[in-house]
Amino acid sequence: MRLVAAGLLSLALIPLGFGQVVQKPAQANQDEQALRRLEDEWLGSYLRGDKATFDRIVADDFTGTDESATLRNKMQERELLQPPSPSIKTSLTNDDLRVRIYGDAAIVTGRIVAKIQPSGQSDIVFQSRFTDTFLRRQGHWQVASRHYSRLPAERTSVKIDPRVYDQYVGQYELASNVVFTVTKEGDKLMNQATGQPKLELLPESEIGFFIKDFSALFIFMRGQNGEVNRLLTIQDGRIISAKRIK
Repeated sequence: MRLVAAGLLSLALIPLGFGQVVQKPAQANQDEQALRRLEDEWLGSYLRGDKATFDRIVADDFTGTDESATLRNKMQERELLQPPSPSIKTSLTNDDLRVRIYGDAAIVTGRIVAKIQPSGQSDIVFQSRFTDTFLRRQGHWQVASRHYSRLPAERTSVKIDPRVYDQYVGQYELASNVVFTVTKEGDKLMNQATGQPKLELLPESEIGFFIKDFSALFIFMRGQNGEVNRLLTIQDGRIISAKRIK
Protein backbone atom coordinates (compact mmCIF):
# COMPACT_ATOMS: atom_id res chain seq x y z
CA MET A 1 0.00 0.00 0.00
CA ARG A 2 2.87 2.35 0.87
CA LEU A 3 4.51 1.58 -2.49
CA VAL A 4 1.31 2.45 -4.34
CA ALA A 5 0.98 5.72 -2.42
CA ALA A 6 4.60 6.59 -3.11
CA GLY A 7 4.08 5.89 -6.81
CA LEU A 8 1.04 8.13 -6.97
CA LEU A 9 2.95 10.90 -5.19
CA SER A 10 5.79 10.62 -7.72
CA LEU A 11 3.36 10.88 -10.63
CA ALA A 12 1.79 13.96 -9.10
CA LEU A 13 5.17 15.69 -9.08
CA ILE A 14 5.76 15.12 -12.80
CA PRO A 15 4.88 18.20 -14.94
CA LEU A 16 1.75 17.87 -17.04
CA GLY A 17 2.94 16.56 -20.40
CA PHE A 18 6.53 15.98 -21.40
CA GLY A 19 8.36 19.28 -21.96
CA GLN A 20 5.35 21.44 -21.07
CA VAL A 21 6.05 24.48 -18.90
CA VAL A 22 3.35 25.47 -16.47
CA GLN A 23 3.32 29.24 -15.97
CA LYS A 24 2.15 30.92 -12.81
CA PRO A 25 -1.09 32.86 -13.38
CA ALA A 26 0.50 36.24 -12.56
CA GLN A 27 3.35 35.71 -15.04
CA ALA A 28 0.97 34.44 -17.72
CA ASN A 29 -1.18 37.56 -17.30
CA GLN A 30 1.86 39.86 -17.60
CA ASP A 31 2.98 38.07 -20.75
CA GLU A 32 -0.49 38.27 -22.29
CA GLN A 33 -0.67 42.01 -21.68
CA ALA A 34 2.82 42.46 -23.13
CA LEU A 35 1.89 40.50 -26.26
CA ARG A 36 -1.34 42.48 -26.75
CA ARG A 37 0.65 45.71 -26.45
CA LEU A 38 3.25 44.51 -28.96
CA GLU A 39 0.51 43.61 -31.46
CA ASP A 40 -0.87 47.16 -31.25
CA GLU A 41 2.58 48.74 -31.52
CA TRP A 42 3.46 46.55 -34.50
CA LEU A 43 0.24 47.42 -36.31
CA GLY A 44 0.82 51.10 -35.58
CA SER A 45 4.27 50.92 -37.20
CA TYR A 46 2.59 50.30 -40.58
CA LEU A 47 0.28 53.26 -40.06
CA ARG A 48 3.14 55.65 -39.24
CA GLY A 49 5.89 54.13 -41.37
CA ASP A 50 7.78 53.58 -38.09
CA LYS A 51 10.72 51.30 -38.96
CA ALA A 52 12.37 51.61 -35.53
CA THR A 53 9.31 50.10 -33.79
CA PHE A 54 9.03 47.47 -36.53
CA ASP A 55 12.67 46.42 -36.06
CA ARG A 56 12.23 46.12 -32.29
CA ILE A 57 9.20 43.83 -32.51
CA VAL A 58 9.92 41.75 -35.63
CA ALA A 59 12.58 39.04 -35.35
CA ASP A 60 15.43 38.97 -37.87
CA ASP A 61 14.36 35.48 -38.98
CA PHE A 62 10.72 36.55 -39.47
CA THR A 63 8.62 35.03 -42.25
CA GLY A 64 5.20 36.28 -43.32
CA THR A 65 2.64 34.74 -45.65
CA ASP A 66 -0.21 36.79 -47.12
CA GLU A 67 -3.54 35.81 -48.66
CA SER A 68 -1.96 35.27 -52.08
CA ALA A 69 0.58 32.82 -50.55
CA THR A 70 3.43 35.30 -51.07
CA LEU A 71 6.26 34.64 -48.61
CA ARG A 72 8.26 37.62 -47.28
CA ASN A 73 11.24 37.86 -44.95
CA LYS A 74 11.81 40.73 -42.51
CA MET A 75 13.52 43.06 -45.00
CA GLN A 76 10.86 42.46 -47.66
CA GLU A 77 8.11 43.12 -45.13
CA ARG A 78 9.94 46.23 -43.88
CA GLU A 79 9.92 47.72 -47.38
CA LEU A 80 6.11 47.91 -47.18
CA LEU A 81 6.33 50.58 -44.48
CA GLN A 82 5.87 54.05 -45.93
CA PRO A 83 5.18 57.47 -44.39
CA PRO A 84 1.43 58.16 -44.17
CA SER A 85 -0.21 60.10 -46.99
CA PRO A 86 -1.64 63.44 -45.75
CA SER A 87 -4.50 63.16 -48.25
CA ILE A 88 -5.75 59.82 -46.92
CA LYS A 89 -7.19 59.23 -43.44
CA THR A 90 -6.38 55.73 -42.22
CA SER A 91 -7.10 53.84 -39.02
CA LEU A 92 -5.96 50.33 -38.10
CA THR A 93 -7.40 48.38 -35.17
CA ASN A 94 -6.68 44.97 -33.71
CA ASP A 95 -9.85 43.17 -32.69
CA ASP A 96 -10.80 39.78 -31.20
CA LEU A 97 -7.24 39.13 -29.97
CA ARG A 98 -6.66 35.74 -28.36
CA VAL A 99 -3.36 34.83 -26.73
CA ARG A 100 -2.07 31.36 -25.90
CA ILE A 101 1.29 31.06 -24.13
CA TYR A 102 3.51 27.97 -24.07
CA GLY A 103 6.56 28.85 -22.00
CA ASP A 104 8.81 30.95 -24.27
CA ALA A 105 6.46 30.66 -27.26
CA ALA A 106 3.06 32.20 -27.85
CA ILE A 107 0.34 32.10 -30.49
CA VAL A 108 -1.74 35.22 -31.04
CA THR A 109 -4.80 35.23 -33.30
CA GLY A 110 -7.01 38.15 -34.16
CA ARG A 111 -8.61 40.39 -36.74
CA ILE A 112 -7.33 43.64 -38.27
CA VAL A 113 -9.93 46.26 -39.20
CA ALA A 114 -8.62 48.90 -41.60
CA LYS A 115 -10.67 52.01 -42.37
CA ILE A 116 -9.45 54.24 -45.18
CA GLN A 117 -10.96 57.51 -46.36
CA PRO A 118 -9.31 58.84 -49.54
CA SER A 119 -9.85 62.45 -50.61
CA GLY A 120 -13.08 62.97 -48.70
CA GLN A 121 -14.69 59.81 -50.08
CA SER A 122 -16.72 57.49 -47.89
CA ASP A 123 -14.87 55.00 -45.68
CA ILE A 124 -13.40 51.88 -47.28
CA VAL A 125 -13.20 48.99 -44.81
CA PHE A 126 -10.87 45.98 -45.01
CA GLN A 127 -10.73 43.10 -42.56
CA SER A 128 -8.09 40.38 -42.21
CA ARG A 129 -7.61 37.39 -39.94
CA PHE A 130 -4.09 36.62 -38.70
CA THR A 131 -2.11 34.06 -36.72
CA ASP A 132 1.18 35.23 -35.20
CA THR A 133 3.93 33.21 -33.53
CA PHE A 134 5.98 35.03 -30.88
CA LEU A 135 9.19 33.77 -29.28
CA ARG A 136 10.77 35.06 -26.07
CA ARG A 137 14.50 35.51 -26.57
CA GLN A 138 16.78 36.98 -23.92
CA GLY A 139 13.71 38.04 -21.97
CA HIS A 140 12.02 39.90 -24.85
CA TRP A 141 9.08 38.84 -27.03
CA GLN A 142 9.47 39.11 -30.81
CA VAL A 143 7.18 37.97 -33.61
CA ALA A 144 8.79 35.21 -35.70
CA SER A 145 6.01 34.49 -38.19
CA ARG A 146 2.63 35.73 -39.40
CA HIS A 147 0.00 34.20 -41.65
CA TYR A 148 -3.04 36.23 -42.58
CA SER A 149 -5.96 36.03 -44.94
CA ARG A 150 -8.39 38.67 -46.16
CA LEU A 151 -12.04 38.46 -45.20
CA PRO A 152 -13.86 38.87 -48.51
CA ALA A 153 -15.45 42.26 -49.08
CA GLU A 154 -18.40 42.82 -51.36
CA ARG A 155 -17.48 45.29 -54.09
CA THR A 156 -19.81 46.85 -56.62
CA SER A 157 -18.77 48.41 -59.89
CA VAL A 158 -20.42 51.74 -60.73
CA LYS A 159 -20.93 53.44 -64.09
CA ILE A 160 -18.77 56.45 -64.85
CA ASP A 161 -17.96 58.35 -68.03
CA PRO A 162 -15.18 56.38 -69.80
CA ARG A 163 -13.64 59.69 -70.90
CA VAL A 164 -12.39 60.05 -67.32
CA TYR A 165 -10.06 57.13 -68.00
CA ASP A 166 -7.98 59.24 -70.41
CA GLN A 167 -6.56 61.10 -67.41
CA TYR A 168 -5.29 57.87 -65.85
CA VAL A 169 -3.52 56.30 -68.84
CA GLY A 170 0.23 56.10 -68.24
CA GLN A 171 2.97 54.29 -66.34
CA TYR A 172 3.38 54.30 -62.56
CA GLU A 173 6.59 53.13 -60.90
CA LEU A 174 6.04 51.07 -57.76
CA ALA A 175 9.69 49.99 -57.37
CA SER A 176 12.85 50.00 -59.48
CA ASN A 177 11.74 46.90 -61.41
CA VAL A 178 7.97 47.10 -60.99
CA VAL A 179 5.81 49.38 -63.15
CA PHE A 180 2.03 49.57 -63.42
CA THR A 181 0.99 50.27 -67.02
CA VAL A 182 -2.53 51.68 -67.25
CA THR A 183 -4.25 51.64 -70.65
CA LYS A 184 -7.70 52.31 -72.03
CA GLU A 185 -9.29 49.68 -74.25
CA GLY A 186 -12.68 50.80 -75.55
CA ASP A 187 -14.77 51.61 -72.46
CA LYS A 188 -12.47 49.66 -70.12
CA LEU A 189 -9.52 50.72 -67.99
CA MET A 190 -6.78 48.09 -67.87
CA ASN A 191 -3.78 47.64 -65.59
CA GLN A 192 -0.71 45.46 -66.12
CA ALA A 193 2.11 45.13 -63.59
CA THR A 194 5.58 44.12 -64.78
CA GLY A 195 5.61 40.38 -65.52
CA GLN A 196 1.89 40.00 -64.74
CA PRO A 197 -1.21 39.53 -66.95
CA LYS A 198 -3.34 42.49 -67.98
CA LEU A 199 -6.42 42.93 -65.78
CA GLU A 200 -9.43 45.23 -65.86
CA LEU A 201 -9.74 47.99 -63.28
CA LEU A 202 -13.39 48.20 -62.22
CA PRO A 203 -14.59 51.60 -60.94
CA GLU A 204 -15.91 51.94 -57.41
CA SER A 205 -15.89 55.72 -57.82
CA GLU A 206 -14.25 58.21 -60.19
CA ILE A 207 -10.87 57.74 -58.48
CA GLY A 208 -11.14 54.32 -56.80
CA PHE A 209 -10.85 51.01 -58.69
CA PHE A 210 -10.61 47.31 -57.88
CA ILE A 211 -9.80 44.08 -59.70
CA LYS A 212 -12.25 41.19 -59.56
CA ASP A 213 -11.22 38.50 -57.05
CA PHE A 214 -8.29 40.62 -55.87
CA SER A 215 -8.19 42.32 -52.47
CA ALA A 216 -6.37 45.57 -53.27
CA LEU A 217 -7.91 48.96 -54.00
CA PHE A 218 -6.31 51.30 -56.56
CA ILE A 219 -6.71 55.07 -56.20
CA PHE A 220 -5.55 57.71 -58.69
CA MET A 221 -4.26 60.83 -56.94
CA ARG A 222 -3.80 64.36 -58.28
CA GLY A 223 -1.06 66.88 -57.54
CA GLN A 224 -1.45 70.57 -56.83
CA ASN A 225 -1.80 71.30 -60.55
CA GLY A 226 -4.81 68.98 -60.74
CA GLU A 227 -3.09 66.35 -62.91
CA VAL A 228 -2.91 62.69 -61.90
CA ASN A 229 0.61 62.05 -60.56
CA ARG A 230 0.34 58.93 -58.37
CA LEU A 231 -1.39 55.58 -58.14
CA LEU A 232 -1.98 54.33 -54.61
CA THR A 233 -2.39 50.64 -53.87
CA ILE A 234 -4.17 49.96 -50.58
CA GLN A 235 -4.01 46.43 -49.24
CA ASP A 236 -4.32 45.15 -45.65
CA GLY A 237 -4.05 48.69 -44.32
CA ARG A 238 -0.79 49.26 -46.18
CA ILE A 239 -0.64 52.19 -48.58
CA ILE A 240 1.95 51.88 -51.35
CA SER A 241 2.52 54.86 -53.65
CA ALA A 242 3.50 54.46 -57.30
CA LYS A 243 4.80 57.67 -58.91
CA ARG A 244 3.67 58.48 -62.44
CA ILE A 245 6.68 58.36 -64.76
CA LYS A 246 4.99 58.57 -68.18
